Amino acid sequence: MKTFRLVSLSLLLEGEKDVVSYRVPLQEGLIINREERDKSWLIEAVLPQSEEETFRPKMEAKMQMVLEVVITDTHNDPALMTGRVRSIVALESRISVLFDAVMAAGKDDVSNLILEGLIEEGYSGHDMLSEFYERKQDQGKWSKQAAGRIYEQLGSTGNHSEK
Repeated sequence: MKTFRLVSLSLLLEGEKDVVSYRVPLQEGLIINREERDKSWLIEAVLPQSEEETFRPKMEAKMQMVLEVVITDTHNDPALMTGRVRSIVALESRISVLFDAVMAAGKDDVSNLILEGLIEEGYSGHDMLSEFYERKQDQGKWSKQAAGRIYEQLGSTGNHSEK
């Protein structure tokens, strides 16, 4: 097992028309790669108590969510994971939210998504390279598009929520 510091956590949730990003007010966090268990991860996020109303309904519905996580350093590229809230534990003045998650998309997947779009739009050569670097700067937009694809896959597998 490998443990990393969680520096950023966002929920990428299905909205009525597109994916909506919710930046979780993370106070502390850890992410553990449980290498022995089919590429699964355990995420602990320590949050303000007010966040319980955000996460309790998702836990009770066993809702599968797309999570955007950044580990170790704020300058690292985010990774997309799918996960569910396992538990919520009340601490003295905060809550601890545990997620079970699996890797859904990394920086290579987002780069591939950008390149696919550039090819579809007819870019090539230096123009493609220049536009790729430009689009890569808007990580949030591409994470949302990747999350939309992940939700489509979850919907087709019937794995979006367990009731």
